[in-house]
Amino acid sequence: VLPSSGKTIKKVTVNPTPSQEKTIKNPSETTIIIPDEGKLLSKVTINIFNPSLVTWAGGTDEEIVKMVQLADEGKINLSDYWAVGDIRTVQLSAMSATGVGESHAAQQVDLVLMHAGGYDLNAAVASGRTKCSFVVGLKDSLAERGYMNSSNTNSGSWNGSARRTWCNNVFRNAIPSTLRAIFKQFKTVTAQTYNGSTNQTSVDYFALPAEREIFDARNYCNQTEYNALFQFDYYKTASNRVKKLGKTGTASYWWGRSPHYYISTRFCRVTDDGNAANNDASITSGLAPFGC
Repeated sequence: VLPSSGKTIKKVTVNPTPSQEKTIKNPSETTIIIPDEGKLLSKVTINIFNPSLVTWAGGTDEEIVKMVQLADEGKINLSDYWAVGDIRTVQLSAMSATGVGESHAAQQVDLVLMHAGGYDLNAAVASGRTKCSFVVGLKDSLAERGYMNSSNTNSGSWNGSARRTWCNNVFRNAIPSTLRAIFKQFKTVTAQTYNGSTNQTSVDYFALPAEREIFDARNYCNQTEYNALFQFDYYKTASNRVKKLGKTGTASYWWGRSPHYYISTRFCRVTDDGNAANNDASITSGLAPFGC
């Protein structure tokens, strides 16, 4: 019986000599002879792998990278081993104040699996899959607040905001270098203007969540943006929308990426008790980016 993908192979017995028994330890490829009613077939080459199938919380960075690689190659489904709500603690390096008004010290953060699938990747992975395996975000905000833009405007929406540039060019580089490779570019949908009826698509490594991705109701975002998106499963639990300022801080307001639907100075955000709110772009609030 040939193994199904992802199963661990311990021993293979090669006929016709019963004593020919071979232990296989993590080969990338081996050649075996398959018996057929006592007759030998031609040699058949099959791929056998024995990956370390680890939890999101417990695996090393290298093991996590290997599992994502296997998923990208179509050999395993990550959702068979990981689940929404799983948390992994990582150490972020210090972040410079490039393009924004704050500079974040090195700190520990909890990366939580927020949604299985959902987002379109900017490029297909090796297996041809075009959807992400998981949305991964910060359980709490970073330890220092920041603004969306230095002036009170949502002109350019998410695509043109200072915070988007920071997410992709500064926050991304704070992720541990080994683990950084698992995060793919994905297509982010946001209202194009604060009072318009069209959306824009950005290509990001990291973004802030839109109002619809946090709440199952439209409050302050454009209707067209709301219609194009979905709520992350993690945020369907109301208490998960409450974020502390850093792992050990108190609950704080935090930013989303959606421009207010009729005020040109404001973006949507979330209150310290997890409800929908909005404020001027230059106000500082918590920052909790997500990736795919």
